[in-house]
Amino acid sequence: MTDPSILQQRHSATLRVVWAEPEGAAQPCNQFAVTVGLPTQSGMPEAVYLTLGSVEPPLLFGTEADVKQQLESTGGTLTVRPLGRYVFTRGRLDELIAVLQSAANAFDQAQEGAT
Repeated sequence: MTDPSILQQRHSATLRVVWAEPEGAAQPCNQFAVTVGLPTQSGMPEAVYLTLGSVEPPLLFGTEADVKQQLESTGGTLTVRPLGRYVFTRGRLDELIAVLQSAANAFDQAQEGAT
């Protein structure tokens, strides 16, 4: 029987990650929910669960009384449409935080340059 560590060493390679073009239009995302996973036997959480979603305000029109009635008919709730649910290890969460912080910095610099 072949030792797996030897097999892995003989077949090591560097792979380049290439992103495919996403299908469909970009979806607006304005709602975020995060849940820390259940603890493992070590007591540490297994992962972090991130759910992204979108909620749109209701279409309101008419007189003030009409708008009030339309708002009351919603039952005081707006439903979030889930766009996706993702699971991150702690390491991948750190990578996501770094990527988002970099994007926020680039956005802020672009805004400063536009004024």
